[in-house]
Amino acid sequence: MMPDDNTSMFTPLTPDEVKASRATGLAKGADKVPILPVPDNAPQLRFKHPKYGEPSRTWPYRDAAGRLLGYAARFDFTASDGTAAKDVLPLTFCDLGNGKRGWRSKGIPDPRPLYKLPELIARPDALVIVTEGEKAADAAAELLPERITTTPMHGAKSPHKTDWSPVKGREVVIWPDHDEPGASFAQAVAELATKAGAASVRVVKVPADWPPGWDLADEPPAGVTVETLRAMIEAAGPWEPPPKAPAGQRRGMPPEMLAFVMRDYGLYHRDPDTGDTLLSGPFEVVAETRDSTGGSWGVLLAWKDPDGRRHEWAMPRSILAGDGTEFRRVFLDGGLFVAPGRKARDMLMVYLANVRAETYATCVDRTGWHGRVYVSATRTYGDTQSDPVILQGVTAAADTKPRGTLEGWQDEVAALAIGNSRLAFALSAAFAGPLLYLLNAESGGLHFRGASSIGKSSMLNVAASAWGCPVYNWRATDNAAEALARAANDALLCLDELGQADGRAADAMGYMLSNGAGKARMAKDTSARPVMTWRMVFVSTGEIGLAEKVAEAGRRTRAGQEIRILDIPADAGAGLGAFEALHGSIDGDAFSRRLRLATETHRGHAAHAFLERITASDLDELSTAVRAGGDRWKAEHLPAGADGQVQRAAGRFALIAAAGELAATMGVLPWPDGEASRAAAACFTAWINARGGKGPAEVTAGIAQVRGFLEAHGMSRFEPAWETDATGQPVESRTINRVGFRRKDALGQWEFYAMAEGFKEMAKGFNSKELAAELVKAGMLAPAGNGKSSKPVKVPNVGPLKLYHFTPAALAGGDDDA
Repeated sequence: MMPDDNTSMFTPLTPDEVKASRATGLAKGADKVPILPVPDNAPQLRFKHPKYGEPSRTWPYRDAAGRLLGYAARFDFTASDGTAAKDVLPLTFCDLGNGKRGWRSKGIPDPRPLYKLPELIARPDALVIVTEGEKAADAAAELLPERITTTPMHGAKSPHKTDWSPVKGREVVIWPDHDEPGASFAQAVAELATKAGAASVRVVKVPADWPPGWDLADEPPAGVTVETLRAMIEAAGPWEPPPKAPAGQRRGMPPEMLAFVMRDYGLYHRDPDTGDTLLSGPFEVVAETRDSTGGSWGVLLAWKDPDGRRHEWAMPRSILAGDGTEFRRVFLDGGLFVAPGRKARDMLMVYLANVRAETYATCVDRTGWHGRVYVSATRTYGDTQSDPVILQGVTAAADTKPRGTLEGWQDEVAALAIGNSRLAFALSAAFAGPLLYLLNAESGGLHFRGASSIGKSSMLNVAASAWGCPVYNWRATDNAAEALARAANDALLCLDELGQADGRAADAMGYMLSNGAGKARMAKDTSARPVMTWRMVFVSTGEIGLAEKVAEAGRRTRAGQEIRILDIPADAGAGLGAFEALHGSIDGDAFSRRLRLATETHRGHAAHAFLERITASDLDELSTAVRAGGDRWKAEHLPAGADGQVQRAAGRFALIAAAGELAATMGVLPWPDGEASRAAAACFTAWINARGGKGPAEVTAGIAQVRGFLEAHGMSRFEPAWETDATGQPVESRTINRVGFRRKDALGQWEFYAMAEGFKEMAKGFNSKELAAELVKAGMLAPAGNGKSSKPVKVPNVGPLKLYHFTPAALAGGDDDA
């Protein structure tokens, strides 16, 4: 008679049996055909795995009549990394061909019987407890003898290959292992038992703080008794079948999608041969997305990270054209589990490529305004009930996660800007970005220029704290700059350390940012890619201005660029660097540290509140009011007779002033009425003074260049032609690389006379005729009296020449404001 219990001892294998086991024990094919049931005359179980050795334990499986069909055998061994490992394999008595028979590692054909099937049939009224594995089932039987305990062969690997008909009409309770495979096993068994006609199916909820992987064969956690386990069985909740597809998924999908199921622990793929495969953590398919032209199709996905925070991502399906690295990176970065392994990755891509949803949303590829809706990196503002608008992309925008509270930010950050013109103006600029679209205004920036350690970084930190956005470095490449600008569309971009950038790169980057468009590029098919565009306000700092940085590369900034990027002295002139009011701090350094700590503690709430209140308003009325406020500021502060460039710049100062006042009116900035306007006025005055007056920038730059030439070369390249000796005769002299002549007037001040070609050198980069006329207006160049700028002058030892006569005012300063 065959031994039929799991305590059976094994007689030693003979050498021939060992050799045969090694040769054929794991072979697959027709040479291993299970003989079912095991014949009564079959030899005692003898089997030695070629790698794992002999089994440490076995569990018999019988048919409904009690006849032995085979065993589940456990093998304990040492893995290649030195750790203890185990495996459970089926063993059956097989026909090996050529009249030979023997025990081999071969499974019982489907459908397989449940463990302890005869006992289950013999006790039709007993509650059936299903565990994951024979060891747990035996332990449960010892703990709860009044119950029937069972398990499918191979546990969680293939419950679908088991015959579950014996549980028809029975009450079934599933006790899963305390891990994700256990949860998957419970879900699969519940479905199978329900389909087989079980009267009820319940699943025990194992407490979250119990050890990972715990099952009924393990030592119960401290304080847990048999009565506790019985109570947990009684409290087991009824199993609820999952939907045939994930929530939100609509019909019209290929039949293969029915193999996917979303459960509490995640997305699974069901395979009748290999069992369920976990693909990822749980997520929701909220909507299908497309752009306004019917392209860029994708899906809006949502999930919760381990901290319970909700994440939403509009995934463009185009990223599935690759190997899936991009979408997996987004999932993992957002705290969503993604199963390793080629099969799991491939099946997850199949699911994402085919899943559908009941609702649709319009996707956009940049932040900012889209009609009457404002889209940020984290949410959409405005009325989106009819057609939600969402941001689509892998890295749509920079991190703007809020910290602290709006009230904390108002008290500890924004309130400290009161009385500090540079801080208040930079902070007002943070709210100007969303107004550009409403006012049809162009992009532009502020650059605060000044010496080191005067508080420039504080201005950037304060401005950035309104949005919670990072502060970037000017050394970013132009490609990175385009992406940063795109992400800051209708918002704010903060740049630090202009001095670290290359002059040529800074020139190109500054022009690109303020121009609102990137480079034209060619696609792989040689067609032109769409040019990146944006509207935004940026705030920058550096020890030198953009013009000086560009000059390092031998270039000169364009006048339009200087108007779009306002170069403002960072020093407020109060002896406190960039500050005028320290609000109780002992010095500027302490005040800067105080601001830095506050901006790290509270950030990202102000812009959110501002956008909420803007989009809740009548946008047409709001635009009219902001434009009127800006016009009033401009009328009050624009100097009479200002050049058109100054007027354009005044419009930008006015916009920023209006933005700050609007934010204060809406309760976002805790400022008194007029604070933003006063800060803008102080910075506007400083800007005018720094640029050399209210005239055109080209004129100011040209005059400065001529004066600089005279200062540098007046004594070396202008020949002293009118000097005489003791007898009154002209003194001959020779000047290398001469551009003109010089002499002293009656008061002993130098006058300079430039020759035609010499003056062109002095005016290099400018229209010499136009510049000469401006020099006449400035009092630096003596007029010829005939409407011309040059006049005939007789030069000793040379003769009559047409020369440009610079008066002593050329070095004294002249009237630059003319």
